[in-house]
Amino acid sequence: MKSIRLIVLFIFLSSATAFSQSLSRVNSGIDLGLGYQDKEWVPSVMYHQELNLNNFSWFRIGWGVRTWGYYAGKTNLLPQNNALSNDTLKFGRITANGLSFLVGANIRLWKIDIGANTDLLGFAFGVKRRGLYSKPTFYEGQGAPFYNAYVESKPTMFNVLPLVMEKQSGQSELFLRFWITDRVGVKLGYVHGRMTYMTESKLDNGQKHFSKTYGVPYAGLSFPLYN
Repeated sequence: MKSIRLIVLFIFLSSATAFSQSLSRVNSGIDLGLGYQDKEWVPSVMYHQELNLNNFSWFRIGWGVRTWGYYAGKTNLLPQNNALSNDTLKFGRITANGLSFLVGANIRLWKIDIGANTDLLGFAFGVKRRGLYSKPTFYEGQGAPFYNAYVESKPTMFNVLPLVMEKQSGQSELFLRFWITDRVGVKLGYVHGRMTYMTESKLDNGQKHFSKTYGVPYAGLSFPLYN
């Protein structure tokens, strides 16, 4: 997971100097796809705009909007300092949806786009779920009244930079997009995400946020809107 984060961050840091170049053309498109692995379903629809640069026509920077879902079966979420507290919030299943604003960069080689994107900020929502609060220890902390009991929780609503910040929900992508024709392309990639739930009550160490990171292979279709 750390290597995926480093690759995505490197791509965006490398593209920072591109803003000093003159802009030439705007391209827009929609990607429809699904990520899946080990009973984790991660569908998404992404609208993106990209700017070509006059001096580097093969390089593009852009932004967009992504709607996404995360649906999984049995899932264990951990607090930020689990190494010290050793507590877990266990769910029979998780269903959440979100809307995110993202930035991205890619290079064009022949009919192939190779790039990455990541969420800047977004919103997540889903039904309240009861997670089993588990802590195998003899030491009792602030959350002792909830040990081995079900705790009400829901997805964190407002999220910022989930790639690098804890207690957030959102996604990043590494992808390859192959244009079969001028009107349709195939997109393959890898989705790295974070899913965070917030409890109604404070538990051990004052924790209310429990999360997990996930990574799934992705496949989808791409459609340009303007050429």
